[in-house]
Amino acid sequence: MKLKLSTITIILIAISIAFLIIKIPQIGFRYGDENIYFYEARLITQGQFPYQAFFFASPPMELLFLAGIIAIFGFSVLALKLFLLVIILGTAWLIFALVKKFKNQLAGLFAATLYLFSFLNLTTSDYYSGAQLTIFFFVLSLFLISIKKPAWAGVAAALSFFTRFYAAPLIFVLIIYVLIKEKKQFWKFIFSAGAVFVLVNAALILGFGQNYFHDVFGYNIHKFEQLEKLRVFRFFVKWDIALLFFAALGAVIARPFNLMIVLGAAAAGFFLAFYPDIYYLYYNLLLPFLAMSAGLVLEHFFDSYSSKKLRHILKIMVIIILFAISGYNIYYYLRDHAGAARIDYLPELNKFVTKNSTPQDKIYGSFELAPLIAGATGRQIVGNFIDTNNKTFSTGLYKLPEREKFLIDEKVKFIITKVLVNEEGYLVELGDYISLDFLKDNCQTVKQFPIYKDYYSNLTLIWKCF
Repeated sequence: MKLKLSTITIILIAISIAFLIIKIPQIGFRYGDENIYFYEARLITQGQFPYQAFFFASPPMELLFLAGIIAIFGFSVLALKLFLLVIILGTAWLIFALVKKFKNQLAGLFAATLYLFSFLNLTTSDYYSGAQLTIFFFVLSLFLISIKKPAWAGVAAALSFFTRFYAAPLIFVLIIYVLIKEKKQFWKFIFSAGAVFVLVNAALILGFGQNYFHDVFGYNIHKFEQLEKLRVFRFFVKWDIALLFFAALGAVIARPFNLMIVLGAAAAGFFLAFYPDIYYLYYNLLLPFLAMSAGLVLEHFFDSYSSKKLRHILKIMVIIILFAISGYNIYYYLRDHAGAARIDYLPELNKFVTKNSTPQDKIYGSFELAPLIAGATGRQIVGNFIDTNNKTFSTGLYKLPEREKFLIDEKVKFIITKVLVNEEGYLVELGDYISLDFLKDNCQTVKQFPIYKDYYSNLTLIWKCF
């Protein structure tokens, strides 16, 4: 039996390849939280587990997936980042399938294209954050509901939750949607999601006990606003204003009315408005619903009018709009962001640490660098203090005086800092994981690397201590 692909499917395959052509050359190690997750996943492959051997502030699902990648391919940045791109393409194809089932293939194609080439997706898909896997499982759950597979949909929804807890508002409105629109599937969906929820939590509590609550709940309960949410919102609106416009238009004029798109967008918007600690990447929760709504309205313009001449004009306009939005986003992504936050000097940094220390020596420092150096050189991070994000101290989870005493007791060899130095040469931003007084009293700078294009810092300093 020959597999016959529709023209629309072939176009979406071509669009997916174009996305990969843009993104694969950007693969490399970058500054960011992803370096925590990559190193901790590697520790899992070595028999060390979160909440026990090291602090981890989220549910364990993403680390398990990353550990699987590392177990198969080794600690390969190419494999880890390709996994991220596959997740994103998987989400795009699920959006295509959902909208195709709800409306038609053309609307699905428009929605998937808008999702892939949104400015938000282009910029945040350079970094693994957990948000992408969370969204993938949630959209998979929606798709499984649409094809009458409620038990598997419940499993996918639970996996979304155990990747990141901020999936909870989306899952809540999905339950409402299933109750209203898919009543026959409701109890199978609830039972399977509930069963996974209970079993996984039971396993985590039995396996890690109080540590699980301390790391995940103790940390997240005490988080507060670190970035100005209005500023983040303005950045999102500025760069994806066209997508927002057509999504809003779709909510008004696209028919038939889709309750899940509205509920999903409302739930994501509620989370973004009221959760205290919001980052730009969290807007990925909203993105699938915006893309679906915008895709529906573009299809409405494309093929919903009786006048042949008007339809012809509108088809040309829709194609121009898609190319304009995608082209604009791609151009500014490549110009301003594709080259940002790259760790250009990592081989030299690893060589320096290897040459000037023994395998028994321990290191400490910025979560954006120390995990990568530890992974490459075989040096242990002192106390397995991998996540040195400012929030681990500002929430009161860890105390800096206690941490610094521990560094003295363990005779840490190198402290790696990523800092901001002003034009006069003064250090104006260090981070909460170490104090300048400690560094002055116990360490001296032995190496520095300039950072040419980063969002926050401009210099890496290596301090040799004791």
